[in-house]
Formats: sequence, structure tokens, C-alpha cells
Amino acid sequence: MTTQHDGKGGGHPGEVGAASTSGKSRRLHRPTPQQVLDTLFELAREASLAPGKQELCGRFMRAVCHLLPGRRLCLRIVDSRSLELTELFAEGDLRPGAATAPLVLKPTAAAKVRLRQRVLASPRLQVQARYEPVFEGSVEGVAIPLAVAGHLHGLLNVEYGAPTTCASTDEALLIALCNQLALALRNLSMVEQTRQLRTSLVRLVDQANALIFATDGDGRVTVFNQALARLVGVEAQDVMGADLYDWFTRQGADQMAQLVADGRRGLERSRAEVLLPGGGGTVSRATFDTTVMRTASDEVDVIVGVGHDESPIESLQRQVIQAEKLATLGQLAAGVVHELNNPLTSIIVYTDFLAKKLAREGSEAADVAKLHKVLEGAERILRVSRDLVAYARPTSDQYDLLSINEVIDQSLSFCEHILKKGKARVVRELASDLPAVYAIRGQLQQVFINLLTNACHAMKDAGGTIAVRTAAGGGGCVVVEVIDDGLGIGEADQPHIYEPFYTTKADGKGSGLGLSIVRNILEKHQGDIQFFSTPGAGTTFRIVLPCGQRPPGQL
Repeated sequence: MTTQHDGKGGGHPGEVGAASTSGKSRRLHRPTPQQVLDTLFELAREASLAPGKQELCGRFMRAVCHLLPGRRLCLRIVDSRSLELTELFAEGDLRPGAATAPLVLKPTAAAKVRLRQRVLASPRLQVQARYEPVFEGSVEGVAIPLAVAGHLHGLLNVEYGAPTTCASTDEALLIALCNQLALALRNLSMVEQTRQLRTSLVRLVDQANALIFATDGDGRVTVFNQALARLVGVEAQDVMGADLYDWFTRQGADQMAQLVADGRRGLERSRAEVLLPGGGGTVSRATFDTTVMRTASDEVDVIVGVGHDESPIESLQRQVIQAEKLATLGQLAAGVVHELNNPLTSIIVYTDFLAKKLAREGSEAADVAKLHKVLEGAERILRVSRDLVAYARPTSDQYDLLSINEVIDQSLSFCEHILKKGKARVVRELASDLPAVYAIRGQLQQVFINLLTNACHAMKDAGGTIAVRTAAGGGGCVVVEVIDDGLGIGEADQPHIYEPFYTTKADGKGSGLGLSIVRNILEKHQGDIQFFSTPGAGTTFRIVLPCGQRPPGQL
């Protein structure tokens, strides 16, 4: 941002010398050594009081205008890295384009301040013997760089409307003033960079996933990041400045208090396991490393603790163990089902024989009906067991043309027990004459089984209704909707439902992988899934699958 100040250089009662903006000779004031010294002291004081560059440069210009009245002054402040103009102060009428023109320095001036090669190579700086006026009507002038340690912070142009003998004298005394200003600008820039760095570091620490705290040598909190504050259920600002040992002790986190106590004695800990009580009576397991920083006299100055919440890892381990148990149970169940096939086949054959025999012999119709009931039950058990074995069997990546309604019926038969347990009434609204879809049967069954299972888990205590609808969609697609009138999905949970291991179910009732797997399967099938949910009123999942379209890479 460029700030420009325009004004007129004021006269002075005791003018001497020769110069005039109108071309006529008049006396220019030459300051005394005491006046220059007073101005230097005043600028040093002003530099300590100025809150920013603009205020500092404004005070500098006022001091120079008072010290050297009748001169045309232009102060341009630049970014020390890019040399782009940031502030501009002018006493007089600038030439068109002067405000944005490159800075011009004489080779002798550039050599005196030992500008770095990067600065000299910048297109924003020109080093040449000829002086370039920046004011209208100027006949001569001098350019004084504001430089520190080879870095350029700006340029002061002093110009005259008529020939004068004051230029060399003005340049000599202004070099000291400009050096003072350059140092002040460098210090302000360093303060601003330090402030920005501190802000970045605070933000980095605050947003880090690690659990971070820091105290002074007496154990007073100086850093307590958001991750740690969330875990223990407090606001970070409420802990700042507190005695961390006493605070952890009051929270019942005795192991954490011991870490702080050890740090006060200069002891560092590595991979220390601690328990952290949190809000709502929860307790989290974490591991911490502590580091002690010391003063030059070897006293404890800072204690830093960096930890990691182990609870999510423990939760994942429990889920993996549960998944392995379920996989083992599935293998056992498949073996049991295989062993049941032969007895079930015998039951079906002999029951059918007896039913037909009793019918021929004229037995009571009620007895024949009972045998038919036994036959239907045995056939249903055999059908479900065979479908279950087929579903549990590892599937290949072979795509087949499938009837979506048939896959849904099979999935509903697998979920019959959980539907009954959830007191869910199923309403089938399956459209006829739907086109076939290319899909992997087992994976598509998994999609519907997951959605039906989630709908059952969302049922209210009194049960509810699950509607399964199929319809032909536009653009050669099949649309499947699974609709429940259960508890719905909370607004805070909705953005996360497809994230792996994210679950709102109690431990042991869900791994948090179901919907993530569903979305991955549908993406593999070139399909799409959307959901619409109202907390307390139910959820709708809508699936769109392309019809008769072979996925990429399938023959």
C-alpha cells in the first residue's frame, strides 16, 4: 500500500545561501551543527515512539522540512526484498510517473552503502551518473539511500528550483539523518517479521494434532494448544498463566502433574504413558515427551511437553480385533452351513415324500398342510444358507449383467434377522422391467446390506418403516433409494459419514467403515451415492448406477 503526503516547504526567517523555485536568487537557510544534533536526538526519540513506518516517516519529513526549509523533499519507502514502493511522502509537485518510477542512485552513493548484488540487479533500481529529478521545475538535486547492511529500505530526494551551493552541504548532513531513519525502518521491519513469525508459530502449535504444552521455570502455563484443551475438555485461555502442576492435580491427572514436577527439577521424560481425564467423565490414554530448556546459568527456563492421544489407536485396534473375530465367525458359519446342506436336503426329500403319501392315502388335510409347512421352512433354510455361503465366499472382480431387484431381494433375505430385531417393517417398491446393470454381485449385495443395517440401527425404540425403491433414471441409469423414518443423522455428523472409522454407534456395534466401503464400491461401478437426512425424522440414501455399461477395463 502506498501512502502519499503532499505539502509545501515552509520558509525560515534566517535564510542564507542562494536558490529559488521561481529561478530568482534567494537565500536558503543552512542549519547550525547544534540544530543538526538536536534533530538527530529528536529523530532517535521519535523512532522509539512511532508505532509504524507511516508515522515514523511522517515525523522524519516534518523534522527535515523544519531543518532545511525551502527544499523540495521526496521520501520513498520500499519493501527491502522486492524494492516495491510501500509509502511515499512529497513536499512539492511530482513529475508524472515519478511515484512509480525506479529508484535512481549515483554509483558513488551505491558504493558507499555497499548494496548487495541482489539489490543492484533489481529492475526497481537504476545506478547511473546522471541525476533524475522527481519534481516539476527542479534543476538539480541529490539522492540519499536509506540502507542498512546492504539492504535498501528507501530513498530521499532533495531538489532545488535554481542552482545552489547548498547541495553538497545538505547531502552531508542528511546522510546521518537518513542512516538514523534506515536503522529505525530496519528495526520496525524486524519487529513486524518477528510478530508475524510468532503468530505463525502460535497458529502452527495451536492447530497441530499433537498435544502440546509449555511452562516457564516455575511451571506457569505459557502454551496450551487446542488439541490438548479439547482432550481435557477446557478452553485453552482458561489455563494460561496457571500453575500447571496444581491444575493437573485438581483435574485428577496426577501422572501429568508428575511430568511437570519432574520438569521443574530439570528431569526430562520420554514416552511417558499418562491418563488424561476429560469432559463427561471420559479418560484418554496418551504418551508424552518432555524437554527442559535452561538459562545461561543452568536454571530451568522452559518446560515443553509434546504428546500423542493413544485412544484412537486403541479404538482401531479393538475394531481390527472385532473384524478378525467376525471374519473367523463367518468362516465357521460357512462351514456349519455346508454341513447342514446334506441333512436339509434329506429333510426336504423325505418331507416331500411323506406329504405326497399322506395326500394319496386321504389323511387329514391339516396334517398334510403341516408337512408342507415343514417343507417350506426347510427349503427356505437351504436357500438362505446357500446364498449366505455364496455371499461369504471371496468374490472375484468379474462383472456380470444383474437384475437390481434380484440383488435387493437377496440382500433383504440376508438382513431378515436384523430387520426383525430392529422392529423394522420393510416396504418394497420395486419397479418392473428395469434394465440390467453390470456389477459384481457380492459387492453390490454388500452395498445394500450395509444401508439396510444402518437403517435398522437408526430405528427408534418402537421400530419404524424402511422403504426400498427402484426406478429407471434419466440417461440410462437405475435409481435405488433406501428410506427410513428413524433418528436421522446429526448435522455435526453429516459432513463426516463417509470418513473411514467415523462412527456414532457404541463400541462393538460399528467399525465406521460401512459407508466408506459403500462409496468406494459405487465409485468402482461408476455409480454415485447421495443422502438426505433430517435429525429426528429419518434418512434417505439414493444410489444411481449406469445400465448396461461395462466399467473401464472390463471386456
